[in-house]
Amino acid sequence: MHYNPREVITYLLPHIVTAGAYSAEIQSRVACHEAKDGDTIFHHALSDADLSIQAFLEVVLLARFPNLCYFSEEQERSLNRKYFVGSSCLELLLDPVDGTRPYIDGREFYQVIVTLHDEREIVGSICYMPRRDKCFVAIKGEGAYLCTREDISKGRPGARWDVTKGDGPVLLFNAPVLVEKLSKVMVAKDIASAYVEEPGRYHSTDILEGTSSAVVHRSCQAIDGGSLAFIAAEAGAIVTNFAGEPLSSFRALPSRVLSDVIVSVNRSVHEKLLEALR
Repeated sequence: MHYNPREVITYLLPHIVTAGAYSAEIQSRVACHEAKDGDTIFHHALSDADLSIQAFLEVVLLARFPNLCYFSEEQERSLNRKYFVGSSCLELLLDPVDGTRPYIDGREFYQVIVTLHDEREIVGSICYMPRRDKCFVAIKGEGAYLCTREDISKGRPGARWDVTKGDGPVLLFNAPVLVEKLSKVMVAKDIASAYVEEPGRYHSTDILEGTSSAVVHRSCQAIDGGSLAFIAAEAGAIVTNFAGEPLSSFRALPSRVLSDVIVSVNRSVHEKLLEALR
């Protein structure tokens, strides 16, 4: 079974807007679940919105694309994962609420992320920010676009997006050793520690919005960091591992996690970071 990334993304966009509207409506009173394992408060967070959006989008997908391979952040709690036949070369990865901790805390910076990965690489991505009415969409080789709810409702592609003139700190997550190393050559900020020390200042989507010059991952999940890196690359960014090589396949690993990824808005920034990491 062969599915085209564009047909999957086009079909899903209106449903993702619906899921986003639901998340915004219940945010101020959303119920939380027992904390998950993990190193930070970000890893521990789980809400009704995560599980409900996951279930909703699974139902939507099964109605049209039952043969997709499927992977989700909360798949152990999924009622529907077992129904995906998984005979397509295309895998859909879902992060129903990327930024659950900020979401639970009532902040506007969270997103619904859908990623499409063929047998070798990521080939499509949607990053929808419901509270900010921004949706970044990218398909392999076709560039990245920023659209609004109105664009999606009217079937418009949105505005072609470019990140190459972005400026700001290098962002990392829960990586104090790397922050110290990179701070010798550029301003570097850790999103995890800044969440407490400088609330609302730095976010994983900053490189897409032009307020960060790079993101460095010491651990990069396809469902969030990998997806945002793909959108950035389609918008002109440079993406490699710490050795300056193209990324290997996320699907080669059961966890869908790569050990090291750099995303830079241009070649000059990228080379500076590679040199510092050597």
